[in-house]
Amino acid sequence: MTDKLFEAALGVSPPWQVTGADFDLAAKTLTIRVDFIAGSRFALAGVEGQHPVHDTVAKRYRHLNFFQHECFLEVRIPRVKLPDGSVRQVDPPWAG
Repeated sequence: MTDKLFEAALGVSPPWQVTGADFDLAAKTLTIRVDFIAGSRFALAGVEGQHPVHDTVAKRYRHLNFFQHECFLEVRIPRVKLPDGSVRQVDPPWAG
């Protein structure tokens, strides 16, 4: 239930999904974990097609506060393998 609530509030949609959240009252932080659905393929700007995931990189993004609590997104960002054999990182929708 909580994961679906955060998905709706953040606008997270497939292939992305919220996989959990941790609220630390003492530290006044909310950490929301975001991952992608296994087997997903991703488009990359300037490269035609949907590409398979090669590996992932863990990133931590600062998000807007959740009331008075700092909010962070911890995300597994996929790197995809392109037809020419090179590997490039996907830009998730919320990374500006």
